[in-house]
Amino acid sequence: MNWEPIKQLQQRFKLNAPVVTAPFALPTTVVEIQPDFVAGLRLAGPPRRGRGASQRLRGIGVASLNPDTVVPLANGPNIADPVDLARALQAIAGTLGNGTTRFGLLVPDGAVRVSLLSFETLPENRKQAYALMRWRMRETLPFPLEEGRISHQVVVREAERIEVLTVVAKASVLAKYERALEQVYGAPALLLPATLALLPLLSETEERGQLLVHLCSGSITSAVTAGKRLRLWRTRQLGRLDSSEMCRQVQAESARVMASCRDHLKLEISQVWLCVRPRGGSEFRVELSQALHHPVELLEPDPDLATTFTSEDRNLFGSFGAPAAGLVRNTLQ
Repeated sequence: MNWEPIKQLQQRFKLNAPVVTAPFALPTTVVEIQPDFVAGLRLAGPPRRGRGASQRLRGIGVASLNPDTVVPLANGPNIADPVDLARALQAIAGTLGNGTTRFGLLVPDGAVRVSLLSFETLPENRKQAYALMRWRMRETLPFPLEEGRISHQVVVREAERIEVLTVVAKASVLAKYERALEQVYGAPALLLPATLALLPLLSETEERGQLLVHLCSGSITSAVTAGKRLRLWRTRQLGRLDSSEMCRQVQAESARVMASCRDHLKLEISQVWLCVRPRGGSEFRVELSQALHHPVELLEPDPDLATTFTSEDRNLFGSFGAPAAGLVRNTLQ
């Protein structure tokens, strides 16, 4: 799925700049920070259309974090132990190589707010449109708007309706993630919530609803798409639960999202995808399918992307590499 909003949001989420149109440039290294781990994927160089993706994946590194080193909150410090995070980032630096000039940074979904805003009309003047969006968001954010970074992209423009995808985060929260990366690698050229990077792995030709359930480090994000359009986004922090309770929470959350799609969006879900990281979602898949009375498929990165990796690195890629694979896929469509 060539998901155009990723191309449009890639620079503006970091820089909070005006809307621009430019080709999507995939960084040569993608680093992801989550509460339980940091992961990095190194590419050989800029993407070229028609060139096999397996020729560009050159290294992967994963390091674990101590409990509570990273605590994703929209209005909180997030990085409680910078020393431990720096240690983990240093641990994967050798695998990712030297001399990289473009870095991508994926942050936990809980650190940002993703939403869809609907308007009957939107001013052509960008400053006025931006002010209207900020006014609509003022009561839904846990921090003052002037302390946030906001990126937006118009995803639907019809005669009497305009729909805007917004990604918002507190500036001080993003700055701490950026600072952690800069101390080891350099400033990120791209910054996104992790689940947003997974969306290109879904089919763009399925106009009926697709539900993606992303379970990672005690957080669950549910994203619903129809074709190239994001219809719903919901993130919940579940915390550190045992496997059985986590499974029950995933089932309950998925059922709520499907009911909301049916009742409020008038959208039936035709496909349910489950992405569990680190890998280990087989038991969740079976129980979730039974609870929803709907087939559930695991969403994992294409193993053909890692044909040049060692067996150990292929296992790491399968467990942690899905968001980076989504970014790669987005450049190949």
